[in-house]
Amino acid sequence: MTPAMTVRCILAGMLGDVADYRRLRALLEAQFSAALRHRAEEISDIVGRIVELTAVLERRRRERVELAGALLAGKVPASRVSLQAVSERLPATARARFDDCCATLEALVTECKRLNRRNCNLLTAQHDIMHRVLKTEAYIYAPA
Repeated sequence: MTPAMTVRCILAGMLGDVADYRRLRALLEAQFSAALRHRAEEISDIVGRIVELTAVLERRRRERVELAGALLAGKVPASRVSLQAVSERLPATARARFDDCCATLEALVTECKRLNRRNCNLLTAQHDIMHRVLKTEAYIYAPA
């Protein structure tokens, strides 16, 4: 594969990730909404879709790392292989589009991490409340 083809593959994967992270963001919002309404079946369905989507995102990420490593082999130390290092090797015209895509992807990843933490905090709080309620209930009707 030529270097230009490799860069196109990296960019195509990043564009796919941008679209999928937008889908993930929507799923995380739907998960939060379902959790607020205590809709367990809906949450379960959404979690399944999130798991499938994150598997696709992880596969693309690994592919991107491999492609970047192949593209930069012998040009930078293995510890410096990154999208930034790929960008630095691009002509200015291609670099702008590549960097824009990187920035968009990074912003979406950051947003999805924030939403995931928010959802986790809500679900954990709900679980703790239910645990306290159910644990306390065991003693409500106990003989004094």
